[in-house]
Amino acid sequence: MIFFTLFRIVFFLFLLNDSGNYSWSDLPSTLLYGLRLDFSATGYLMVIPALLFGLYQFFTKPAIKQIFRIYNLLLIAICSILLSSNLFVYRSWGTLINYRALTFLNDPSAITASVSNIELFVGIGLLIIIVFLFFRLSEKIIMPAFINCRIQTPVIAFSIIVWLGSCIIMIRGGLQMLPVNESVAAFSSNQQLNHIAVNPVWHLGHNLNQVRSEKGNLYLFYDNAFADKRTKVLYDTSENLITVVKPGHPNVVIIMIESYTADIIASLGGEKGVAPNFENLIHDGLLFRRIFSSGARTDQAFVSVLSGFPAQPEKSVMRYPDKTAHLPSLSDELKKNGYFTSFYYGGDLDFSNLNSYLNNCGFQKIISGSDFNKSQLSAKWGAHDEFVLSRQLKDLNTMSQPFFSVLMTLSSHEPYDVPIPTPFNGSSLNEKYKASAWYTDRCLGNYFNEAKKQPWYANTLYIVVADHGSREPRGRSYYSHQIRYIPLVITGGALKDIYRGTVVDNTGSQHDLAATLLRQLNLDASPFVWSNNLLNINRNDFAYLCMDDAIGWVTDSSAFVYEYEPQKFIYKRPASAIPDTVTAKSFVQQLYQQFLKL
Repeated sequence: MIFFTLFRIVFFLFLLNDSGNYSWSDLPSTLLYGLRLDFSATGYLMVIPALLFGLYQFFTKPAIKQIFRIYNLLLIAICSILLSSNLFVYRSWGTLINYRALTFLNDPSAITASVSNIELFVGIGLLIIIVFLFFRLSEKIIMPAFINCRIQTPVIAFSIIVWLGSCIIMIRGGLQMLPVNESVAAFSSNQQLNHIAVNPVWHLGHNLNQVRSEKGNLYLFYDNAFADKRTKVLYDTSENLITVVKPGHPNVVIIMIESYTADIIASLGGEKGVAPNFENLIHDGLLFRRIFSSGARTDQAFVSVLSGFPAQPEKSVMRYPDKTAHLPSLSDELKKNGYFTSFYYGGDLDFSNLNSYLNNCGFQKIISGSDFNKSQLSAKWGAHDEFVLSRQLKDLNTMSQPFFSVLMTLSSHEPYDVPIPTPFNGSSLNEKYKASAWYTDRCLGNYFNEAKKQPWYANTLYIVVADHGSREPRGRSYYSHQIRYIPLVITGGALKDIYRGTVVDNTGSQHDLAATLLRQLNLDASPFVWSNNLLNINRNDFAYLCMDDAIGWVTDSSAFVYEYEPQKFIYKRPASAIPDTVTAKSFVQQLYQQFLKL
């Protein structure tokens, strides 16, 4: 732990001297927020010493001592090299040391060319000194403890179990439900500070494990040139834009609703009485009637909506901070154009590396569960929707304009706990889901009633969209395209009055929202290459549905789900349709290849 702390201070000083993007006052925070990943990395590295120590209690052989001594030397040397190399990798690439950096070991000249001779010689000299000093400390302090500490025979086995159990707790970063990840070190809108807080040894090990799992040429169906051409045809259209937003620079607010399937929206063929306030938004806004979520999880939806990047089979790009750093984002683009950006969520930002992703997106203000009173954190996942919506509305009243604000609800997530009585009192999942959806709808109704009274509302564009669908309340199959069918409405004072109450019937995906919004604001959408403008009359209408073992595809006239092995249709509507599986598989192939290259 001392070793990691000293190198973090060196990293801090190295970048402070190099960029000057922060000050000395930030050092305590980087040390504090780096502790959990330091503990996790230390837990991994302690497993072998714990086993050797336990073995030495039974067999006091010189060979065991020698193995322990060699392990310490290798550990100190390897970690010193990795942590030192991390300084130069970060300066060159802006990322922590990873698999891609290790591939340069095959070309040492490329490494030495990146640093001056003075830096190279001084670096090697300091590296030798550090390894020597820490190994001497190991010999003076750790080796005697290893040799002289004797445990009574009856409790040796118990002690070994306790040691290994302690290592596991450290590796997981504590006793919480989910193992620790990079998000616990993300505390600042300054990405350099977040990267300093991340333990480079832990990060490299995690990255190598991810790379290993990506081997095997998954989702390669055709020659890449063929698949690329087939995919680009989907987006290769001239622009004939329908402009539905009033001129100027309107405020933009995106509200993402947890698990809000079209099956509870009456205007989309869903059950009546569950979402009456959403119906009011539809009547006062522009409804996109055939929108589908590419993914089935919230972490996929964040990247889909905010970065215009579809969900990937087997993986979730949000779990890879090094990759999300290379994705475009609406927040970043709008911030460049003078918008103040904010994000609101009542849950835990450590969820699937959400904190890292939001910081990569450049949000200037991030509100999460930790910002609410304990009395407001009564939901399983955090603060209920009424508190989160109220907090955002209060903040918008004092926020500099134009602003871009994103809010994610959570009350309609399983286990569907709500803080007030609802018209749905049954104990079945169906009824519990409808109760939670009704509660969220009630919160939205109260929110918009208040928002319309605010002076900024007349110049604000609201986009309300679900993160994904749900099996409830109609027990949809995972392989049905209807389980991904979601509502998307544009409303607010900045919407042209002529388009209120109108419907767009183009088939599309939630990741098409990014290009759609930017073009309505007369901004460049070219970085969002996977986003297909929903208000371009000449667009090709389609929606991609991500599944690990199959590909889903929806057009204006048909829908299908095709299983990769044994290469058959799981689902096809209508039965007489002739699905274009070649284009669908080409799309998945190119999407996954880009994911690997990020």
